[in-house]
Amino acid sequence: MSKTKELLPENTIIIKKPIPLDDSFPLGDYRKYFKHVLGKSFTGYMDDGKTTFVTWLASQEGKTLKEAAEEWSYQVDESTRLPEPTNIEEMLNRRRFKLVPDVNKAFILAFDEAINGLGYNVGKLIGDGYGWGLYMITYGKTGTKGRPVAARIYIKQNGDIALRFHLNKVDRHSKHIENAPGYIKEAFVFEGGDCMSCNTMCAPGKQYTIDGQQMQKCNHSVFNFYWPTLDKLPDYMDLLSKFYPKKNI
Repeated sequence: MSKTKELLPENTIIIKKPIPLDDSFPLGDYRKYFKHVLGKSFTGYMDDGKTTFVTWLASQEGKTLKEAAEEWSYQVDESTRLPEPTNIEEMLNRRRFKLVPDVNKAFILAFDEAINGLGYNVGKLIGDGYGWGLYMITYGKTGTKGRPVAARIYIKQNGDIALRFHLNKVDRHSKHIENAPGYIKEAFVFEGGDCMSCNTMCAPGKQYTIDGQQMQKCNHSVFNFYWPTLDKLPDYMDLLSKFYPKKNI
């Protein structure tokens, strides 16, 4: 039997993956189809293991395999024809970000401008999400070789976004957090996400005290702000500026 005949039909609908991923999900069959149809333009996504491919696949849920392959080809063609974007706004106008609602694009642009004022900007404009989302925008310190990261924006498979801050020495600003709006405070006092010392690279996680309660959270669970909106941006920036104050030169 030829490889072509072994492929899933092109009209196969991409189904929602179970969480956690189990053996019933036809990941290998999807991979085989795209690798055959798209060839080298998709090799990197096929060969990275599961995370990146599964994340991209989730963004194509409900489409046929043919439609998903065509969409990928359109995006590759656009990136080949057009010059490299020079800023976030140009990047968000590209075809692959049409899944992001205008309201979320507006937040990204406003946050980008605000954090630039603190001395942080993007390096690679929008990169791979590495399992945190479909895409990731990383804000590092300007004028430094190591570019320490202050914040990230994750773009999810369905176009939702999440804002994440990278904060240290939280106790120095505990009073500000205790008096902050609930959607700010929640990122510090939420239930769950406790450090289990499962990874020696990040254990013992983030330790701090809010309202007299000692927290010990996993590094990967804290300081996330889901579904951020423009009206909340001043409070996000007020918090971030406490940890990363603008230095006058």
